Amino acid sequence: MPDHDAHPLGDDKGGSQRQQAERLKKTIDESHGMWGAGDLKYAVHDALQLPAPKGDSGKLGELAAAYNTASSQLDRIQMKVAQVSSKHLPDAWTGQVGEKAAEVVKASADDLGRCRDMLGKGRDQLKALASALSEAQTLHGQGAAPLSEALNLLHDITVSGAPDPFHWDDDKMHRAHAKAKEGIKSIYDAAVKAENAGRAASRELNALAGKALAGKFKNKGLGAEDKLVIADAALDGNQGNGGILTANDVTRAGQFMDKMSDADRARFDHLLAGSKSAEERAYLMKALAAGHSYDEIKAFDDQIHAHGDDPRWLTERIAPVQLEAVSAQTAGTGYKGVNWDQGQLNTCVAGSTVTARAMVDPLYAFQLTTGGHPDDPAYDNGPASLQRWLKETDRVYDTRSSWMHLGQDGMYDWESKDVADDEIAKHTGAQYHTVDLDSHDKRQNALAEIEQKVDEGKPVPLSVHGGTLFNPHGHQMMIIAHRGDQLEIYNPWGYTVWVSESDFINNHMQGASDERHPEVRSVRMPE
Repeated sequence: MPDHDAHPLGDDKGGSQRQQAERLKKTIDESHGMWGAGDLKYAVHDALQLPAPKGDSGKLGELAAAYNTASSQLDRIQMKVAQVSSKHLPDAWTGQVGEKAAEVVKASADDLGRCRDMLGKGRDQLKALASALSEAQTLHGQGAAPLSEALNLLHDITVSGAPDPFHWDDDKMHRAHAKAKEGIKSIYDAAVKAENAGRAASRELNALAGKALAGKFKNKGLGAEDKLVIADAALDGNQGNGGILTANDVTRAGQFMDKMSDADRARFDHLLAGSKSAEERAYLMKALAAGHSYDEIKAFDDQIHAHGDDPRWLTERIAPVQLEAVSAQTAGTGYKGVNWDQGQLNTCVAGSTVTARAMVDPLYAFQLTTGGHPDDPAYDNGPASLQRWLKETDRVYDTRSSWMHLGQDGMYDWESKDVADDEIAKHTGAQYHTVDLDSHDKRQNALAEIEQKVDEGKPVPLSVHGGTLFNPHGHQMMIIAHRGDQLEIYNPWGYTVWVSESDFINNHMQGASDERHPEVRSVRMPE
């Protein structure tokens, strides 16, 4: 009997290795009895042709060792710089010069610490990938023997793609089926292990690269020390709460600075120089990144400058939704203890969009929290802030094409895209398009891009649904950050929640909303 018979299962050659193995496993599992022998034989043959997961675990291990060496060297340097930043600087450095020097040295120490930690995390990811790849390649190899045994048995009882009536043997078919299932399981498990490890490493390494903010300032004229200090500015003045600027903010701010007239650039530099803190400067840069003119930014600074050296005051009014800043699974969002909650209104698209805009546009956020009258109790309070948020939600909701809804409330995905473009993209530079996520593979394949976008500082609108054909339920939330294998999701019911990648991929989204909306339907993906 020849080793290879021509057969019609060529479609099994498409897709990723995991998808190919999954299709072959399904065929093998379902091929029973005499009339399943041909399909089983062809599937076993194709399974034997699948290559082992690609990659060199040895070279990955060498790279991890290099990262470890670099991390150790940075650790020693960071300790020395941190000692300088914690002690008195030379007496000659007094006044503004001394303050600037202290600020730069502290930012340098913080940046070195982050670099050390990033290299350490990169090392861990590379080591984990090397180990998983080695295990996957070994596991793949273990599938060859049982598959070869199954193929030999099938050659004995088939002719081409049909059972051989003269040599048919039920016992051989049963043994062949069992061996084929054993072999394809090893190959499928190997492909899953390699793919999962690759996704995890890619996700974490991309996230680490996105946090190297100072190097993303590509504009002319801003000094290295200024870039370092501004990129170091954090929410509440605490790096544990996350930075004020995102990668997208840094890129766009640099681009806008290069486009300024000489007069505006001189005035903007003067505004930065007069700031009371790195946090105040960072919010001015964020306002520039959001597309505001110098005059608008100057008016904004006039309102916040008195509190420019109070990071808590600034964060509370300009960053009402904090990224990666909560230890609890759920945290309220809004102002002064009053959550921004849509209540019983069907305005989830509008509400999540308004809050997303507040995250990327500090002037807009400041208007929502204070009404443009900071420290005036008549405006600067939680209930008043909620009413302004609800009014903005109504404004966005009223842009929908009501005649197309036939008396139904809510907004369609295409309307969600339109308002995301109008309210968010104008301040991030990233237009949106809808991506349907109605299958496990689509959700898994989209996950890396979703995480990359939110790491850059571009919120991703998310539609979830449930119910029946005659009683459907839909809801929109906003993916705003990710940490490890967790997604941070803002729900316009007034809170953020952490959801695992597994729950996202497997349609277990009720933890982010409720039992009515367990399934992911689509996202609006920023460019």
